Amino acid sequence: MLDDDDTDGRVGLARGKPAVRTVAPSVPLDDDFPGGREGDFGLGKAPQKPATLTTHTDADWRAIRLADEAELRDEVARAEELLASDPAVFRWLGWFAHPLAAAFLLGGVGVLGLFLYSQVLGILANIATQPVWAQYFAYGGLSLLSGCVLFAMLRLGLVYARMQRNRQVRVGGLDELNARTRLRWLVNAKVDEARGQLTRYVEAYPLERAGKLAAVGFTPEVATRLLAAKAELTDADRFGSSAVWFDRFHAAFQTPLDELAEARIKYWSNRAMVVTALSPNGLIDTLSTGYFSFAMLTDLCRVYHLRAGRSGTAILLGRVFFNSYLAGQLNDLESVIEGQTDQVFEQGLQIVGVGMGAGVAGKVLGKVGAKATTGYLNRLLLIRLGRYSCRLLRPMALRPAA
Repeated sequence: MLDDDDTDGRVGLARGKPAVRTVAPSVPLDDDFPGGREGDFGLGKAPQKPATLTTHTDADWRAIRLADEAELRDEVARAEELLASDPAVFRWLGWFAHPLAAAFLLGGVGVLGLFLYSQVLGILANIATQPVWAQYFAYGGLSLLSGCVLFAMLRLGLVYARMQRNRQVRVGGLDELNARTRLRWLVNAKVDEARGQLTRYVEAYPLERAGKLAAVGFTPEVATRLLAAKAELTDADRFGSSAVWFDRFHAAFQTPLDELAEARIKYWSNRAMVVTALSPNGLIDTLSTGYFSFAMLTDLCRVYHLRAGRSGTAILLGRVFFNSYLAGQLNDLESVIEGQTDQVFEQGLQIVGVGMGAGVAGKVLGKVGAKATTGYLNRLLLIRLGRYSCRLLRPMALRPAA
């Protein structure tokens, strides 16, 4: 039982003296753990302190600063390469792009020259065996076709010389560079430079001569679209950001030009297909393909109002000469295709019950099939040349597909 002195009148609660808090006595710090707190009993964690602690000298800070500047220069150099304005001809071995392009051009010219030399000798030998009146027609036709090719080459040269060299804007490179926060200042500078460059391109585009450009597919509707786009793109206060401006330039100005260029590519490739399918020998295939290639490149330069750089020009001319050479060689392939297809048609006609005349009909169909095949192959070669030319002549490179 609790005494009365130990209770305060409440049941179950003891009345006693308040508890006294005991404080641990102060213990001297352990010499093995300097810097410990008062009250620690030598069981605390040892402070993390390097064995040797020195400060940077002026030479050390200078070396660190030089290393940072060198790293920054390397990043800027990689960024400049990423934003290279010259359209890529080779996506590998960029340092050797121009020598390789020149070598390809010389190789194409040499191969085409040898082929033309042998073909001309054969054609002249065949013409010499014909009657005099036929020789006049043959010499006149050969001179006319050669003159057309020479005219197309000179016309391309004159148009090419008047055009401004293309400094292609790579918006995809700007987007990639924008992710590097350390070079954000370079992004802003390059974006402003690219937008100013494309603005000057829009202002200099000869829309006032749309009537003269009717030969390359310009219509009043296209001219109206481009004039409206020009008014929007040259208004500096219309767009809130450069990204929106680039999208608008691509949709309203460059896309109509791409559509015109694609139409010109199909125009000339279809004519090359028909002419090479009807031509009697490889020399005519070579000359006609060369003429259509030079004419197509002239139209594409007029559509974009730009020309490629040195490496791009060398590659384009090399492709023209090489395609012309292939067009002549396809004539040899034509005999092989003809021999295979006439057998197929002859057997097919015999199966369906056409006995008499199946051989003659098979030869005719085989000849037509072989001609159509070579003509279609020449069409594909010209389409590839045209689309590659558009990639070099576009003022703004297309963004890579996501």
